[in-house]
Amino acid sequence: MLAAETAFEALIKEDSSAAMLGAYQKKVESSWIKDELWKVRNMHQGFEQGMYAGMFHTALQFVTGGRGIRNRYRAKAGHEHMHKLAEVPADGGNEAHLLGPARNDGKLVFDKLTDLYHSGTKHEEDQPSHLIIHDTNVCNERCVKEYGSPCQNFCPANVYEMVDDATQPNGKRISLNPSNCVHCKTCDIADPYQIITWVPPEGGGGPNYDGM
Repeated sequence: MLAAETAFEALIKEDSSAAMLGAYQKKVESSWIKDELWKVRNMHQGFEQGMYAGMFHTALQFVTGGRGIRNRYRAKAGHEHMHKLAEVPADGGNEAHLLGPARNDGKLVFDKLTDLYHSGTKHEEDQPSHLIIHDTNVCNERCVKEYGSPCQNFCPANVYEMVDDATQPNGKRISLNPSNCVHCKTCDIADPYQIITWVPPEGGGGPNYDGM
């Protein structure tokens, strides 16, 4: 809402300068948003070194009102945690148990499409895709070789698929199912090339989560 207000004011004044749009930052910092989020500013970063270190930092942040050891913890962007296939053991090493399709028992843990069905996600099928891949050649020519097309795995809703295509250099091409999207924004965050942009869909479509 604050972003929309700032954009509206800029349109009225016909001024899209950095000084004009910088009012957004000031609006956020003087609102309840900062009061609420400042206390949890280091939660995610506290887990950079693993679960046990993260639990320690979480407890410390609760006691210190979000500060922890330092006022602002450092952290790497999500996509910087990605490793190229050439950098990891072929058998997965210590993370071999994570290779292959996710395990599910059909009782407590389900496959992606079953979870998607239960999320009640709805989008207008003929609307323009709200997931923008700025260069699909990167997906078809580089990512499939360098990273093994991780979008197929980190997306929880089967939005991204690599389908067979003999015309492509590696025999695969990216295919989008944007109507499946549950708007977690993982693709925008974890894509190793940072060429995927999530934007709001038309009509505010998305998950409903009825009965979950």
